[in-house]
Amino acid sequence: MNDDLIKQLQQQNRLLKRALALGSLAVVALFLTAAMEKEGRARFTEIDVERINVVEANGKPAVVIANSKRLPDPVVNGKTIKSDRGEMPGLIFFNTVGDECGGLIFKGKPDQQGKADAGMHFSMDRFGGDQQLAIGHYEAEGFMQTGLRIFDRGLAKDYEPLYEAYKSAPEGPEKTALREKWKEAGGRQIQRLFVGGTGGSNSAVFLADKEGRPRIMITVTPAGEPKLDFLDEKGQVIQSLPNLPKKKP
Repeated sequence: MNDDLIKQLQQQNRLLKRALALGSLAVVALFLTAAMEKEGRARFTEIDVERINVVEANGKPAVVIANSKRLPDPVVNGKTIKSDRGEMPGLIFFNTVGDECGGLIFKGKPDQQGKADAGMHFSMDRFGGDQQLAIGHYEAEGFMQTGLRIFDRGLAKDYEPLYEAYKSAPEGPEKTALREKWKEAGGRQIQRLFVGGTGGSNSAVFLADKEGRPRIMITVTPAGEPKLDFLDEKGQVIQSLPNLPKKKP
């Protein structure tokens, strides 16, 4: 076989490889085109996925659905904040500027003693801040509570710089003063209202003051006995209604 023939065969081989590569790309494109409608939508009967990002036309997130390993950390004022919610699957909502504005997370497993360690938490956040309303069911160490909560919380832009300064300040009056300023700026998440069922099988409504101290408690016991308690700032009952006589056995 002479050199000219070898060169000719090599050239033909290269052309064949290119043709096969282009043909493969064409087949892939054909399959993708066939799977999509004219509007650019694809239809699936079933899909297994660890995370789905729903984004706006500008690329900003709108909704994220993810498993326990891939749920995103909260984003407030464009800043990602390390979460302490643990590894839980869920559904996270984002507002038009890309900050988290609410979500649904859940878990459920037995603990080392075989008791339930479970819960589901659905929350709504204020713009530029943390959650203001939450609906949840929680079980841990034999305790169970289900209900609706409303919170007081300031804006992150007001309290976060104070908290960062507080963390880096040395122990002493300056650190104490920074903590008080952080609290005044709304850094604490203060529960003002609870409506639901408590671990003692009572249905209850708790109303708290701006410091989070319960001041009014409305309960109905499992036996159907209603009670209205008024509390002072130290948590002591100062009046109870009604003063009903005890039921005869």
